[in-house]
Amino acid sequence: MQLKVILPTGEVTVPVEPNSTPGHLKENLKYSLRVPPKCIRLTCKGVELVDIKPLVAEPNLLEDGSVVTAETTEPPDENAPKAEGRSSSKPAAVAQPTVIKKEEPPKPKKPKKDVIRPTIGPDDVVKKEVLEPGYKQWTPEWVEGPHPKRHLAFLKITAVEEKRSYPEQESDSLALALGDPFVSPVWTAAVKQMEIGEKAMFAISKKAIDFDPEGLAPTDSCSNWTVELLRLVEVEDVKQDFTQLLHIDVEGGSERAEALDNVAVHWRVRRWTAEGMFCIASSRERIAIMPGYGLVPIEDMHAPPVPISVGEGHQEAVELISFRVGPGGKGTVYLKADALKSNRPGGAVAFDVELVALDACRGPNSPGWEGWKSIIREKDTGDQWLDDGDSRRKQLETFGTLRKSTGDSKEAEQHVADQVHKYAKNAARRYRRALAWLEAENAEDKKIQHEKAIMGIRLAKASALSHQRFGDAAQADCTEEEKAALAEARSLLKDVEARAAGDDSLIFECLKMTVQVCIQGEDVSEARAVLERLQKLRPGDDDLKDDTARLNRMEHELGRKKGAGTVEELQKNLRAAIEAEDIAKVGEALAAILELMKENKVTFDTIRNLKVGKDVGNAIKMGNKDLALQGNTVVREIQALAQRNALLG
Repeated sequence: MQLKVILPTGEVTVPVEPNSTPGHLKENLKYSLRVPPKCIRLTCKGVELVDIKPLVAEPNLLEDGSVVTAETTEPPDENAPKAEGRSSSKPAAVAQPTVIKKEEPPKPKKPKKDVIRPTIGPDDVVKKEVLEPGYKQWTPEWVEGPHPKRHLAFLKITAVEEKRSYPEQESDSLALALGDPFVSPVWTAAVKQMEIGEKAMFAISKKAIDFDPEGLAPTDSCSNWTVELLRLVEVEDVKQDFTQLLHIDVEGGSERAEALDNVAVHWRVRRWTAEGMFCIASSRERIAIMPGYGLVPIEDMHAPPVPISVGEGHQEAVELISFRVGPGGKGTVYLKADALKSNRPGGAVAFDVELVALDACRGPNSPGWEGWKSIIREKDTGDQWLDDGDSRRKQLETFGTLRKSTGDSKEAEQHVADQVHKYAKNAARRYRRALAWLEAENAEDKKIQHEKAIMGIRLAKASALSHQRFGDAAQADCTEEEKAALAEARSLLKDVEARAAGDDSLIFECLKMTVQVCIQGEDVSEARAVLERLQKLRPGDDDLKDDTARLNRMEHELGRKKGAGTVEELQKNLRAAIEAEDIAKVGEALAAILELMKENKVTFDTIRNLKVGKDVGNAIKMGNKDLALQGNTVVREIQALAQRNALLG
């Protein structure tokens, strides 16, 4: 419902949940009133609202369109809001909250007639005048070619004729890596002529400046520019190609995170553009009520850190910094549009990360070890990854049964397939670690034995799923990595089955997983044998019917795969017979190809890719009436196969 809130500075209409409380509303108002929630008084028709009661319930009884007056019980500090939880009577100096500009899109790439980075000459960047002297000289290094280090310059630039400043905000600065192939070389040439802290006037060639595929630097059609070199820092070029530039501001403590450790972090994403580096996402995001704007996302500097597990590729930019700093450490990674694209806003961005705390539970006798509780937590994390991966697998298989892959869908299908493999690998790592921890517990305990069996089954599933093939890749043969993963899965399942004697429920789950592994490994005979055992254990089970259908589909696909090899051999025989003008053998080859198509043992794609129709046409042209009749029959069947293919697609 909508409430009209009267503030000292104006009024604002706010959408609220009916079951929320005045206390929730105060949390959003504290940023605009600049006082803690306890110093805010909300009234409606002169009656003060009760914080802990819902807005629509007694005694508040608000309804859609109600007018609420917000007042402070003590005057706000004009310079900064009084920080909560502080014992000092002196108010803390806290800056105004940063507004998160979620709607700020990536800078559109300017179309260029010439997309080649210009080469500058001696007259393209000329230093005309020093406006303010610098305070420190520096030596250019790591500018050209691959290198693990780079110079990152922080600048203020003004296009004199256009009277336009970069960045737009006075408190901001423009970050450019010297030698960056994604930026015009004029800025590197200008900075090389300056001292740190210097401000100078440059005459720059308009043609040389007009190159900026990532939107990181100015491109105004202007000849005179002022450039101020605020500071210069050394950064790590992670890939040695300028796409991931890492700057560590504070090293933090000596302890470092390892894969699968939990860390508590604050993170912020800023849009990386010449116009400014606006905040577009943050772990500190909260909603504030601002007069004239309504509900606005802002950064709450008192927000608690968020937990993240590192090394699983879920927040790659955050993990990149978390591995390189200790508790209390801070860093920024500058990413080009195509770098670490997973789970982040598009375009060029800068990721700021502060590592607040490190929870390094690495097994028995390590800090944070809680025994059985740690093992179950690890297993639950593996279960979550496996469930997510299996959910993506089902999406792909459902899509595959409904329609054929096209050029438009293949990229999306590959993205989902990559997610399946990534999630399954993360699950497998968790299960392996939990199983290793279980070895340190009482091996004879029945509860531990049961958990080991369950984790063994799930590890087998994760191991197989991490290499499962989808789409066009499913038609190819198993890779050596997939064969090894399937062999490991079957070994795990056999071990579980041997230990689970007498536990029919566990044996049933183990055999079901064995069927899946056999189907993936295209072992039809073993899959049939295990399926028969399952049907004896639970006759009429619906899941077993689905497994039977999957096995039948696999048999059909294997037949088609075999047919593809057969038709290729028959095509060679047909060509040889046509060259030898052997009428009888040509007829035999045509009859065999026709039979393969009628029995759906070969796909239209195979017929088309091998250009079988061309060879059939050559047989028709041999001048024999019987061959012409037989060849035309084959042509009609190819057309029918094409129609069936179109219907399935």
